Amino acid sequence: METKIVKQDAFTVVGMKYHGKSTEGEIPKLWGALMGRMHEIQNVKPNGLSYGISDNYDEATGAWDYIAGFEVTAVDEAPEGMVAYEIPAQTYAVFTCTMPTISTTYDAIYKEWLPQLGRERADGPEFELYGPTFDPNDPESQFEIYLPVK
Repeated sequence: METKIVKQDAFTVVGMKYHGKSTEGEIPKLWGALMGRMHEIQNVKPNGLSYGISDNYDEATGAWDYIAGFEVTAVDEAPEGMVAYEIPAQTYAVFTCTMPTISTTYDAIYKEWLPQLGRERADGPEFELYGPTFDPNDPESQFEIYLPVK
């Protein structure tokens, strides 16, 4: 699996949050709801990037927080039903995948890549970065997974 290591500056995302296991398609539904409300988010950076942030995984229940959102230049106030979330400056391993390969990519990251290269996952959120050309309706459309590493 090809990967690159990058240092990422801190940034802030405003979006909608889900907490659970996403067994019933809750994350795609969250994205659909966010797209219908994105006009409510102030100060969105005009870079065409969106983020799917995963954090606070609970090993006992298998649930985690997932935030679908957009990078902002400043947060005056998050719209009702939305959250502002700060991604810390950190070093990340970056992996490219597609929607049909997202599960196998995450499995390979944790079961193969980290153990083989002797890297450890650092504390903090991981995130999916969707560029301006990403098309969720195209199974070949690529995006990147950012995993914090030490």
